[in-house]
Amino acid sequence: MIDVLKFLFIDTAFAQSSWISASNVYELDDIIRVAIALIILFSWMLAVFFIIWWGVMLILSGWKEDKVKPATNSIRYSVIWLIVIILSVFVTPKLWDMLGLNVSKYVSPNVIFSTIQDLSVKFFWSKNDINLSPSWTDANGWLPSDFSNL
Repeated sequence: MIDVLKFLFIDTAFAQSSWISASNVYELDDIIRVAIALIILFSWMLAVFFIIWWGVMLILSGWKEDKVKPATNSIRYSVIWLIVIILSVFVTPKLWDMLGLNVSKYVSPNVIFSTIQDLSVKFFWSKNDINLSPSWTDANGWLPSDFSNL
C-alpha cells in the first residue's frame, strides 16, 4: 500500500512540476505593469460602456425632463472619467519621477499601451486570426462563375 501511495505522489509531483519552467517566473515589475494595464483597460472599457448605455437611455427617454437629466449627467461623468484615465496615464509617471521614484520602466505610457495591446491580443484575438473572406469565394477572393456552390 505504501509503495502504491509513493508511486502516486511521485507521479503527481512530477506531473505538476513538469509544466513549471524558468520562463514562467515573473518579477515584481512585470506584475505591477500588468496590474496597471489591466486596471486602465478595465476602467476604460467600463467608461465606454457607460457612455453607450446612457446614450441609449437618452435616446429612449423620449426627451422627458426627468429621464434626460440623469442620462446627460451620467454621460458627462463618464467622459470626465475617460479624461481622468488618460491624464493619469501620462501625468502619474512624471509625478513619480519628480518625487525620485524611478518607475518609468513599467509605468510609462508606451509601456502601458504596449502591455494593453499584448493583453488584448491574449484575451480577445489577434487581427491576424480573423478571416473576413467568405467561405464560398475561391483562393483569390473571387466569386465562382456559375454560383453553383452557394
